[in-house]
Amino acid sequence: AMADRFRAAFWVSDAEGRYPALALDAAKRPVDGCASNMGHLLGTGILSDEEKAIVVARLVAGDMFSGYGIRTMSTTNAGYWPLSYHVGSVWTHDTAVCVDGMLREGFTDEARRVAAGLVRAASGFDDRLPELFGGHGADTVWPPVPYPASCRPQAWAAASAAVILRALA
Repeated sequence: AMADRFRAAFWVSDAEGRYPALALDAAKRPVDGCASNMGHLLGTGILSDEEKAIVVARLVAGDMFSGYGIRTMSTTNAGYWPLSYHVGSVWTHDTAVCVDGMLREGFTDEARRVAAGLVRAASGFDDRLPELFGGHGADTVWPPVPYPASCRPQAWAAASAAVILRALA
């Protein structure tokens, strides 16, 4: 089955535990580095109940959840940089995809916590969520750090409001 092939090819471990790898390289080896992309697996049916819980726990852990949203890359990764386009920043729509998956899988408390982080971030951007912003932690930085080239407003960031509303309703 596809889930078994996925499981064998993609699951890796680091000091924090197991997680799905970011990709496979040209030689079909897993590219490690804990990233928000794993949240896109939620709601697809490819994860076991145990794997769903692992993915959600990793997404809401302090190395991934900034308090404002889910970072594109874990702070424990050597390549992490909070203002990097894809390896540390928080993408509004990417976080919303993760929240939607959490809701679909029944992780309502976690979905609400992350959605509330986006609402908090929005208040730092005049209630207009940007395309992306810095992955700095909410416990150390207020307001969230703008990403210099981020679009605001931006269509898929604005559409994230529907998922946020559903999570907080």
